[in-house]
Amino acid sequence: MTKKCFFVSILGLFILSSSMTLWATENEAEKTLHPSQDASWEMTFEDNFDGTELDANKWFPGYRLGRVEYYTRIGFPNDHVRGWQPNPPIAHYVMSDGILKLRVDKDLPKRDTPETKTASGITSAIYRYDEATKEFRDEIKFSQKYGWWEIRCRMPKGKSGAYVSFWLHSVGAKNQEFSPEGIRQIGPVGGSRAKEIDIFEWLCKKPEEIQLHVHFIDAAHRFLPCPADITDEFHTWAINWQEGRITWYLDGEVFWDYEGPTPANEMYLLMCMFQIGGWVGETDPNMPYPLDFEVDYVRVWKKK
Repeated sequence: MTKKCFFVSILGLFILSSSMTLWATENEAEKTLHPSQDASWEMTFEDNFDGTELDANKWFPGYRLGRVEYYTRIGFPNDHVRGWQPNPPIAHYVMSDGILKLRVDKDLPKRDTPETKTASGITSAIYRYDEATKEFRDEIKFSQKYGWWEIRCRMPKGKSGAYVSFWLHSVGAKNQEFSPEGIRQIGPVGGSRAKEIDIFEWLCKKPEEIQLHVHFIDAAHRFLPCPADITDEFHTWAINWQEGRITWYLDGEVFWDYEGPTPANEMYLLMCMFQIGGWVGETDPNMPYPLDFEVDYVRVWKKK
């Protein structure tokens, strides 16, 4: 090999090596490090569900506690005054071996018949009516604006009429779908005071599909295929909520990327095992009780 050819070969290898290094660097930069591996994040909430009882410093054991009273007191009964039994519906759950099972059984939570609408949910914030001040007041155990919100869970083996959800909702008693005047305000920018981010909604009658939503933002809804083993194996679902952008992750991989209006205020956590019929399908009389929404952990981070 001549010196010229040797020089050209070495130069070519150098250029190729430099190009590959640049390509790798650029692609690494495009990847999102998990907050647990990124020093620019700090954990703000964690529950691994050790023990046998919910941590009272983190959760209220009930579904949308206070909402029934809110709508009743403003004199505007509507579909969202869900007087499900018991009222308010207190969660039925089992905790063991580091797993929380939000459970709907044939007779728990207590209700008129097994087919009666019910829910076993927990929430990190509620609101109560203060008789002394004649005002609603918030009781918040955890809320946050922006950040990484994550759950590792397994879906229940159920049938039509049942579903599970893990979502965020606006802090504040008056941040409801309907105003005190009974007006439902929705719209892409600011209309409703009720802002909601569904990390997922999953219907037992459609096990092959997961729903991701930003309420109430037009065109901010996705119905996507999900893993076939979703009732057999645990999976990790997460969102990275930023100003004007929300990215969904499934087992560490980007699942959906939304860009558009995002909630302007802090939000709190909710998760629930539902049996309600209606839009999720009429309740199957052969429902395989118990319905267990199994949760391994919930974790939240924010940028430092």
